[in-house]
Amino acid sequence: MLNSVKSLVLNYSYEPLQFCSAKRAIIMVFNERAEFIESDGYVIRTPTTTFNLPAVIRVLNIVKRSKRKGISFSKKNILRRDNFTCQYCGTINNSLTVDHVLPKSRGGKSNWINVVVACKPCNLKKGNQTPSEKGMQLLTKPSKPGSYWPFFNIPTGPTSHLEIWKKYLPASIISKSLI
Repeated sequence: MLNSVKSLVLNYSYEPLQFCSAKRAIIMVFNERAEFIESDGYVIRTPTTTFNLPAVIRVLNIVKRSKRKGISFSKKNILRRDNFTCQYCGTINNSLTVDHVLPKSRGGKSNWINVVVACKPCNLKKGNQTPSEKGMQLLTKPSKPGSYWPFFNIPTGPTSHLEIWKKYLPASIISKSLI
């Protein structure tokens, strides 16, 4: 249970950083790297003590994030940008790859505007051609994400946790997760 329930981690300035497992949150609090902020009443019992399961913790040292650089280009971030969905057929499954719209062998670069998520069948079908040459169309035009927030996904969890998290998250993240 401690690995499946999530806790919101806030920066020293109360800015949301990420979600971590409740187990990790407890370890951070006990090791004095974070402070307990809020709980919804869930408790953990050991043979000698009982304590509240943290829904929100705050790190005690500020985590610096460079906002000038933006989001780094990586396969993980491409998958997040495209919402783990094939950009040719719209399927969502585990056999996803990244595909160069203009193939590398034809001068295509590995960057935000030339790489999309594709399922293996679509990637094989497209092969060494452009989508228009193969009669395929992209669902969305690839672009570089503008900020950190598009990739901040609220995990599923107890309703009481979600209500607590809403107090600490920007409205743009909450509205996106409710869609």
